[in-house]
Amino acid sequence: MTILNVNNLSVKFDNSQVLKDITFNLSKGQYLAVVGPNGAGKSTLVKTLVHENKRYEGSFSFDKTVKTTGYVAQQNNDGSYFPATAREIIISGLCRHHLLPFVSKADKVRINTVIEELELEDLLDKGYFNLSGGQKRAVLIARAFVASDKLLILDEPTAGLDVTSQSRLYNSIRKLNDKYSTSILMISHDLERIIKEADSVLCIEHELKFFGKTEDFIKTDTYKSLMEHHV
Repeated sequence: MTILNVNNLSVKFDNSQVLKDITFNLSKGQYLAVVGPNGAGKSTLVKTLVHENKRYEGSFSFDKTVKTTGYVAQQNNDGSYFPATAREIIISGLCRHHLLPFVSKADKVRINTVIEELELEDLLDKGYFNLSGGQKRAVLIARAFVASDKLLILDEPTAGLDVTSQSRLYNSIRKLNDKYSTSILMISHDLERIIKEADSVLCIEHELKFFGKTEDFIKTDTYKSLMEHHV
């Protein structure tokens, strides 16, 4: 089942063509790595898909089963001083237009599920500002899953973390993908690791450079070029 269709998506800011004619789709349970050099338009693509950027041409649509998307933005200000517990941050994934979300029985199941799967029980009553970088990222991914167990859109969630924290986060994302067939669309500069995790790759450099299976991507000159720059 296809849950996301993107057709000829283009974004232009002033005289700068950030994205041009990007076309791809995402299926249920697919783990799609979005890769490319710095400044290639990856974050702009994601911001467009989550409606943060509304200046675009072309189209994209979600399957009717995807009521909302679970989104973790690129790490800038991670809310270090936000006065909330980890539990409150996770539950806030239910918020739409209301400050205090109604928590249904199904919501409670999803909340408890992700807390257990990501092993966050010991963090729930701790202040979010007291958590480590890796713990904060895990909490935000749990929040995103609570918002949508159908699709997670992640913009470099492992950026700035130590190797151990990165590994734990990748494992957490893999759990949700494997066990719940949650579709993953994830930007990563960690090319060596992400191609081991994802089953497919979208490579862009303003234009579409590759879209297909990971096993096919690693045979391309595009992959070899990215790895040279990555090293």
